[in-house]
Amino acid sequence: MIKNNKNILGPLQSGNTVVVIGGGPGGASCAIALRNLALMDGKQLRVILYEGKIFEKGTHHNQCAGVLSSPIVEILETNLQVKFPWHLVQKEITGYILHSTNEKIHLSEESDPTYAVRRVTFDDYLLNQARERGVEVIQSRVTDVEIFSDRIMVYSESENTSADVIVGAFGLDDGTAKIFERATQYRQPRFLSSIVTKIHPGKKFMEQFGNEIHAFLPPFSKLEFGAVTPKKNHLTINIAGLDINSDLMDKFINYSPVSKILPTDLNPEKNQLMYFKGRFPFRVSKGFYGNRYVVVGDAAGLLRPFKGKGVNTSMITALSAAKTIMRDGISRKAFKLHYRTSCHEIIADIPYGKVLRWLAIYISGSRLFESIIKLAKNDLLLRKALFNSISAHKPFKQIFKETLKPKLVLKFIQQLFK
Repeated sequence: MIKNNKNILGPLQSGNTVVVIGGGPGGASCAIALRNLALMDGKQLRVILYEGKIFEKGTHHNQCAGVLSSPIVEILETNLQVKFPWHLVQKEITGYILHSTNEKIHLSEESDPTYAVRRVTFDDYLLNQARERGVEVIQSRVTDVEIFSDRIMVYSESENTSADVIVGAFGLDDGTAKIFERATQYRQPRFLSSIVTKIHPGKKFMEQFGNEIHAFLPPFSKLEFGAVTPKKNHLTINIAGLDINSDLMDKFINYSPVSKILPTDLNPEKNQLMYFKGRFPFRVSKGFYGNRYVVVGDAAGLLRPFKGKGVNTSMITALSAAKTIMRDGISRKAFKLHYRTSCHEIIADIPYGKVLRWLAIYISGSRLFESIIKLAKNDLLLRKALFNSISAHKPFKQIFKETLKPKLVLKFIQQLFK
């Protein structure tokens, strides 16, 4: 623990301990970054990571669709000094197909490719990279946290740990979130629900399906968007909305534009598909940092609204948190001045994401959506805007700035009244 009272909330020194809760991309990345920075500074830092799931057995299903987009390779290899796991890539995604009820458009751009992986194996890879760098991984669920002026106490199902600072990388796990809410000013962010399933249609079908993700804005109440993503030997199907259930997933699979791209004999009830339910945030949480604690990624609500890009964002925010801890301190002031500031682009983009989400809900299944797709087929600017909105390659603020031009608005009005 820190001995110098004047520096009690300052940058960590040799002999200090950090506890990270959560072994997903955010937690593993933060742990790796902490060890890297400590080594660079010649400090002996103890990093302990708690994770209740055992990724290597593959028994836990992650509700994330498992799509890694640019700049994931740079984040791993340049920022974390971890080799990108090319052996885990199941499919290289070349573009998107956006569907309305009666129209569709192919969207692609010459940019860094997107990779489809199985999330549980990707998480296992990162966690093992953390172990190799000296991170102590404890396979146990955290049961309580106490925050004092001079230390942190972490309780788990197997043991307890005294530390100097704690990093929350627990996603939207209700149990851990409530522990943080009791101990700190943290409050869980608002979220959308998601349901994921997968089908194995056979080798021949997968070869014909191609390398594009199919995206949909279905005209169903409560269901905001859905997608079908090709993997190595199966298709991942996911939907999201404020209040969705298995009936809506059945309805989505039977929705004409979706059923047309799936095997003709697929029936959700007869095929006994396995559904997995999860959540992802669309607003920043309250109190995601304070004296001796900081929260990253989904748990902090630091996610691109409407279109997540969650793995990248979790890792980027985790890197920022680690840098603040090692370079600036572990006080609320240090996290506000350095960590929150480093997340400014994500936070500033949220209002624009809200507008885009509202527009998507409003136009789904309407003539407006059909008109937008028809216009985009002959308008490069609108086509790029749709691609960047779906792929999350650009901030929404930039997309609005580049797209809302008088000439394009006039074209849209003309298309609408054809």
